[in-house]
Amino acid sequence: MGITMNSPFKYGKIVTGQSFINRTEDIERIRNNISAGINTILISPRRWGKSSLIKQIATLNTDKNLRFAFIDFFNIRTEQEFLEKYSREIIKCSISKKEELIKSGKDFFQKITPSFSFGADPINDFSVSFSWNEANKTKDEIINLPEIIAKKKKIKIVVCIDEFQNIARFDDHVAFEQELRSYWQHHQRSTYCIYGSRKHMMLELFKNESRAFYRFGDLFIMNKIPEKHWVKFITESFKKTGKKISEDQVRLLIRMTNNHPDYLQQLCHNTWNGTISETTNHIIHEAMDLVINSNRLYYQDICDSLSNTQLNLLYAILAGETMLTASETMRKYKLGTPRNVSKNKSALQEKDIVEIHGKSIYFNDPVFEYWLRQVIN
Repeated sequence: MGITMNSPFKYGKIVTGQSFINRTEDIERIRNNISAGINTILISPRRWGKSSLIKQIATLNTDKNLRFAFIDFFNIRTEQEFLEKYSREIIKCSISKKEELIKSGKDFFQKITPSFSFGADPINDFSVSFSWNEANKTKDEIINLPEIIAKKKKIKIVVCIDEFQNIARFDDHVAFEQELRSYWQHHQRSTYCIYGSRKHMMLELFKNESRAFYRFGDLFIMNKIPEKHWVKFITESFKKTGKKISEDQVRLLIRMTNNHPDYLQQLCHNTWNGTISETTNHIIHEAMDLVINSNRLYYQDICDSLSNTQLNLLYAILAGETMLTASETMRKYKLGTPRNVSKNKSALQEKDIVEIHGKSIYFNDPVFEYWLRQVIN
């Protein structure tokens, strides 16, 4: 049996199947929530594998009466865009023939008439649009669409919404949040799995008593994949493709990326690609240089978006300073006043550059931190 020479490491995309690493406890928790009809709110930093986790759960599903609809808030800017995308994905997950799709306009909508347009593959390549003047008066029918379809077809629908915190971009988003909650909370055959990467915004949405989505479901913050699972996966992946890497070298890869799933897969891919038969530490460091170079422009954009005092504050954090409002620290790093320090800490957290826990401050992006250390040394 021949040895495959395709890279066993995947990054920058949704990962399922054999490339998906562990997360058995998270999978079990969310599947149990779905079975019990409990909504799930999942929070983790960008590129930690939230989307892959939910897709993996959908892939593992064997119940033909349980359907998953996926909506990504990333490029959605208005209520109308959301409701049209929402309708499309919910209809798409519930039908299997073009005839059903065309008929769905009459079967599922009573107050509003949707328009459908089709591509080469009608079942997967179609769009839904509404006359917004008409739709704006009957939003309840669109918002209730998962429940309407689920009842009529005797199925259950899991509505999965990625980067949900971007709802804050909408005009009068607070009122729209209230509309969504007022209908979704009554759904019996529809469950909502909502996830996002902007921790402070997601917590504001779901933990603030004054917001509509307060106590909407089971909220949890995604943890890192335990190191032992990575060691097993990486070592075996090299071995299966005829290459060798030591356990110490695998642990070095994990440390260099601070166990960040996407970066670790990228570093592993570069290391695997540079290895002919046996990995060396030199190959690993060259592989890390490739990771940094592929993200350099992104990191430079981050720095360009910061004020001088915000950038200086990052330098102070990198230097291990803990008394950031001490006179000597503020003078040494040109941080301004204590008020400036407090304001800039909040700004860096809102931009998701750092995470603050009491007096401890951590970088959310380990390779950005690695690059920034190189820049200032």
